[in-house]
Amino acid sequence: MARPPLRILLVEDDDDNRELMAEVLETSGWEVVSAATGQEGLKALSEQAVAVVLTDVGMPGMGGLEVARAAKAIAPSVPVVLVTGWADRDDIARARGHEVDAVLVKPVDPEALLGTVGDLAARPRT
Repeated sequence: MARPPLRILLVEDDDDNRELMAEVLETSGWEVVSAATGQEGLKALSEQAVAVVLTDVGMPGMGGLEVARAAKAIAPSVPVVLVTGWADRDDIARARGHEVDAVLVKPVDPEALLGTVGDLAARPRT
């Protein structure tokens, strides 16, 4: 019996980046729930189980670090990956290990994306 695909929450305000990352994940068998804003992403997280949260750092309104903190409050055992092209490295260093489990740098390499998501999804939950 095949297991259902694991669900990934992808929060990215740039349509092209969101579609590209979703396509890479879906082609590899992941189910992707996409959100264009932090608020949409947190609503989706509160309504359904996900294996990993991927969030862009630089978004208008609620940025990725805020999404990461709120996601950990909603689902503490779900890994969070920040995707960034410009973020303040000090903020990310402080967040890593607390709200953030991994960081990917834009442009995101598809192999790095799949490897990071796969590794985090396979981790035992506490």
